Amino acid sequence: MNNDTFTFFSKEYSLALLKQTKVLKTYWDRSHSERCLVQDKYGCLFHYSFEEEMRFGGDDDREDYLWIAVADEQESDALSQLSGLSLLRPPYIASDETGWVGVHESD
Repeated sequence: MNNDTFTFFSKEYSLALLKQTKVLKTYWDRSHSERCLVQDKYGCLFHYSFEEEMRFGGDDDREDYLWIAVADEQESDALSQLSGLSLLRPPYIASDETGWVGVHESD
């Protein structure tokens, strides 16, 4: 395993792998915000969230990526009604524009 990969529930992941998931359902897809139900190559389901905060002072825009493991479409549907920190419930994988990755498998 190299620095670009990490383990989540005993499976090897990378940001590239997560960004190539299959979209099963789109809740919304706007230029600075996106929410979808996705499935990875292992068959695992995630509620995916992307949020971009534009910074007009010359700094790079902040980009937050979140993949929340879900059991089924109904659980993802419920998460689509939440926003911000209320989405941070394990298990999840979080990332930002720098390539930083945080993995939370349990409380």
